[in-house]
Amino acid sequence: RTALLLPLHAHWQPSPCAMITGKVLVAGSGFLADAYSLYIIGLVQGVLFLEFETSSAAEEKRFKSLITTSALVGAVIGQIFFGTLADRIGRKRVFVCTGSLISVGAILAACSQPNLVESWGKHQIFWQIAFFQLIMGFGIGGEYPLSATITSESATPSERGRTMALVFSMQGLGYLVAALVNLILVASEASRNFTWRFCLGFAGVMPATSLYFRLQMHETDAFQRADAVAAAARTSSVGAESGVARGPVDSAWNYRWHVLGTALSWCLFDIVFYANSLFHADVTEALGGGTLVLDARNTLIIVLIMLPGYWAAIGTLDKLGRKNMQMMGFSMMALLFLLCGLFYEELKKVGWLFVLVYGLTFFFSNFGPNTTTYVIPGEIYPTRLKATCHGISAACGKAGAAVGTFCFPYLNPSTPAGLKNAMLICSGTAVLGLVATIFLTPRYTARDLEPNASDQSEGRSVHFVPLHLLGDRPTPEATTPAMTSLQAPAGGKPLLQTP
Repeated sequence: RTALLLPLHAHWQPSPCAMITGKVLVAGSGFLADAYSLYIIGLVQGVLFLEFETSSAAEEKRFKSLITTSALVGAVIGQIFFGTLADRIGRKRVFVCTGSLISVGAILAACSQPNLVESWGKHQIFWQIAFFQLIMGFGIGGEYPLSATITSESATPSERGRTMALVFSMQGLGYLVAALVNLILVASEASRNFTWRFCLGFAGVMPATSLYFRLQMHETDAFQRADAVAAAARTSSVGAESGVARGPVDSAWNYRWHVLGTALSWCLFDIVFYANSLFHADVTEALGGGTLVLDARNTLIIVLIMLPGYWAAIGTLDKLGRKNMQMMGFSMMALLFLLCGLFYEELKKVGWLFVLVYGLTFFFSNFGPNTTTYVIPGEIYPTRLKATCHGISAACGKAGAAVGTFCFPYLNPSTPAGLKNAMLICSGTAVLGLVATIFLTPRYTARDLEPNASDQSEGRSVHFVPLHLLGDRPTPEATTPAMTSLQAPAGGKPLLQTP
């Protein structure tokens, strides 16, 4: 059985390809909505503030920041809340809830009214959209730990990493859909009212279509086993005396350095990735711009350069290894941003070359930390901690995104000097991400995480992979037979001898 897709008819046996495709579409629908919303919000704001004018440029800037930030704030809250909840009550019910919130929030945002309540004033539509974006972001936040956890627990070790990368690649499809919708609406000269309403509402379509399959899914076998072990421990006097019944917060101490590593790497990456999306229009001006159609075309060009990065990650994740891919991605990002910053004037003279070098930063983002920061926390943590730790890591990533989107505009990237400085800061941040990966990310393969005979006899779901450079070990309590899911490898020796 698969936790993500059940046959619609009892006598229908889908092919393995169909099953994987179903998993990806159902689990990845939230990422499509997330990426689509991130890219389309620029068009929405441009049209919205032409349709509903503000009294000053400063007021317009405040409302733009409000709409953009509301989804990020909702995502941070959702990642922590739903991640923790999924480890306590199960994956299925929470997964249905997150998909429903995305759809409801997106549709309500599209239905916002400028004169809903007269006493609320002329700017009430901006507050309505921001509130509904907050709801949608709350649901999108929950999609990160839920999709990673369910996909990880529903796949075999040999296909787990690749399937998780496939799910995450739906983010790239979201960017492509946003770029195409942008170009089509601008080229067709659709009305302003239709444009911003359609753009906002369309984000809820894919999650809505996946709700039926989420309702049909069953709880993952891994969670049911872990829940049964925890229940047995709570009712066993032996288990109670030895501390098995302690919750995920106590047990998580054994993974404190792992959580710091996955959270810090994701945070540093998202500072660069989200900030980068703010000023790519300034870069693509080298190809010509100034009109809505040309700006939409330039956005599509950047998206087409970044998309192959997802495919490269899917194809080579198991061959390169998670840690190697993340280090390579951060290294290439640091180098490319450094080239863009140091040789800005020279590259600007050759427009296509400048855009290509800049576009490759997105390629190596996806063929690197954008994929691995999602995959690693979905694999290395035990079942009873997986969604919680993944949610914490993802929330730190969104917090980094908020930092990037807030701080980088003060560099004034619309000017040559400002854009050059932004590139150099991105390069330095990528170097910090590389350092965090080297010291705080374990080197492992899918097989290394499989529980050995001792693990299985004591109910552990994932083999502990230490951080060798830090001399990381589980706490002494974790090595006793009573503790679940957190024991070190047999003999107390690190499973991996290289960083």
